[in-house]
Amino acid sequence: WLSRSYAPSRLSDLKSFISSRLRAFYEEELDVPLVVFDDVVDHVLRIDAVLRSESGHLLLVGESGVGKSILTKFVAWNNGLALHEVQATRAYTLA
Repeated sequence: WLSRSYAPSRLSDLKSFISSRLRAFYEEELDVPLVVFDDVVDHVLRIDAVLRSESGHLLLVGESGVGKSILTKFVAWNNGLALHEVQATRAYTLA
């Protein structure tokens, strides 16, 4: 997981690995169990690819409560990265 080299992997192996790491993540960070399904694996791999890139950054867009932030925090935690969030509200300004 922590190497930069890529190798073919079966979806079942990825699901198993991500499930075990998610279990450790929610025990240490959240106290909320998370469910892994095929789309979760796909999103984790995409987020991982972006965060591993030089000066990688994401703009998460979508319905609230679907796990965008949690998955991003999980991938950052798994890679030992710091995560910075901007909280935009109606009163948000650039100043």
